[in-house]
This record gives sequence, structure tokens and C-alpha cells, in this order.
Amino acid sequence: MEILAEEDRKSLIRAIQDGVPFAPRPFAELGEALGLGEQPVIEGLRELQTEQVLREISAVLEGSALGYESALVAGSVPDERVEEVAEIINEHPTVSHNYTRNHAYNLWFTVAVPKQMDLERTLELLAKETGCIGFHPLRRTHTFKIGVNFDPDSLRNRTAPQAASNVQPIHIGEREVRMLRALQIPLPLVESPFDELAEHAHVETDELLAFANEHLGGAIRRYVGTLRHRKLGVRENGMAVWRVAASDVEVVGERLASAPEVSHCYARNAIEGFPYTLYSMLHGPTRESCHALAEGLSRETGVGDYAVLFSEREFKKQRLRYFLPELDRWWSERTA
Repeated sequence: MEILAEEDRKSLIRAIQDGVPFAPRPFAELGEALGLGEQPVIEGLRELQTEQVLREISAVLEGSALGYESALVAGSVPDERVEEVAEIINEHPTVSHNYTRNHAYNLWFTVAVPKQMDLERTLELLAKETGCIGFHPLRRTHTFKIGVNFDPDSLRNRTAPQAASNVQPIHIGEREVRMLRALQIPLPLVESPFDELAEHAHVETDELLAFANEHLGGAIRRYVGTLRHRKLGVRENGMAVWRVAASDVEVVGERLASAPEVSHCYARNAIEGFPYTLYSMLHGPTRESCHALAEGLSRETGVGDYAVLFSEREFKKQRLRYFLPELDRWWSERTA
């Protein structure tokens, strides 16, 4: 028997994607806002987790405010070596996504590293270790929209386009590192979950919550539940890439970001053999629906030079986490 009525379950799915409050008893606050009790919210979330709809509730951090640099990376790997190369790349602790896509650049992954480790140097080390000619960083130069927030009824993305922002770096000492590490731990589904996270950080709960609320919307981009969107019925996504002149990037990017089927929209640098400068993630029930959406956006924006790349295989997908001791070990082992 389901813990929650269907409409309450949908309301809970919407609420955790909008944001979970930094409060001593966050599920009580969610329950009050939804007209439910604390325990029904906790039990409902546990049910969603058991069904593998809910991945986790944790912090999404803004790497630029923490002294990190990141990129989407493209590589051309012989088909017979894709699995081997992907396995080596996955050993890097801050590679969070790794896919093959239907293009000559067939292996795509995301990576973030502290600036002192240097992104280009990291990619050189990965190229050497994998025996590949090289990997090409596609750095984000402008963000128009970021974040998946699917409505369980319409299956449309509810994320609003993002206004231009300039997140300032924050002071990162040993105490701040402990708290940020703790906030990246999946939130326990209990009445006072931040007590457990505060124990991990070796601070009082009040201090952890004050720190989190101070930086929410900045270094802590958001604190939300992440869902497995295929479990909701959104079964396909395609990375639509658009060749747009520099003078038109902002106008076209804003138009793409306004489409509810688009969850992420960025401007990135072009690379050899891949002249596209705008990237948008399209979501739909089928690949055909994604292609139809791209065709419609092409007509609206007047951009005819585009491609839709679909994920063929998924080798890694997890929330990016910062300040990992494993990353320090990875770096020192390869640069000693």
C-alpha cells in the first residue's frame, strides 16, 4: 500500500525539487507547507527512495565560488577501447558524468578540479594514462539555465531561465571544508537529519545550518532532491548543440532557455571539428520527440546548423562532490 495519496506524492516530488529547507526539522517544515505531517513526508521520501525514484537530497555547490574550474570534455576513442578508456576516466574522483554519444567525438565526460591542479594538466594526465591522443575541454562561458525539475504530471521541466549572476568566491578554511563535505552527504530521512551531518563536520547543528543558509543561492547553488527522471516517464534526453555567431549567442541562448523541455542551456567554446557554441539538454518521452523539439527551436531561432547527440551508453552519473580526499590521492599518485 502506498504511503501517500497520489496527489500528495506528486506534491512532495515537486517540493523536494524546489528545495529542502536548512532547518532543524526540515521534513516537518515541508509537511506543514504541503498540508501533511512530518512522518508522512519522511515515509513518502523513503518510499520514493526504495522505488529508486529519489536518488538523494544534498547540496549542489557552485565550483567557481570554491576555487574549482570545470568543463565538459569531448574525446574521440576507438570503439574497441571505449569501455577500457571510460573505466580509467571513471577512476578520477570528480568525473561526475561519463557517456558515449553518437558522434565522431564519442566519449563525453564532465570534470572539476581545484585551480592549483589545473584542468589542462589533468586532461594531459588522463590522455597519457588512457593512451588517447587528447581530450578537448568545452568550458562554460555563459549559463542561461541550469537544473532539472520535472513536473510529475506534465513531465515538463519547471526550472526557470537563470539570470546572469556573479557568484563571489568564499573563504574556505579547514572548518568550511568540513561543513561543505557534510552538506554533500545524502540527507538522512529522519526527523533531525542535520544533526547527523553536523556530527560528520564536527560542528554544532546550529553552526552548520547558519553556514548553509548564509551561502544558499551562492556557493551552495541549491539544496534539493535529485530524481531518476526515467522513473517519472521522461525516458529520453538529447544534447542539442547549435552553431551560433558570438554576437547572437545571448539572444539565442535566452530563447532556448525559455523552452520548458530544455533543462540546461550553456554557451561553450568551440573545438576543432565541433564548431557549436550553444548547448541545450532536451527532454522527452522518445528520441523522435527530442528531434521534433529541436526542429521547432531551429525554426524559432533561425539557427539551422545544429545537431542532437544522444547518450548511447552511460558509464558514470553522480552528483559532483568537492573537497574529496580521494582527489588529492589521485593527483599525488600521478604527479609525484
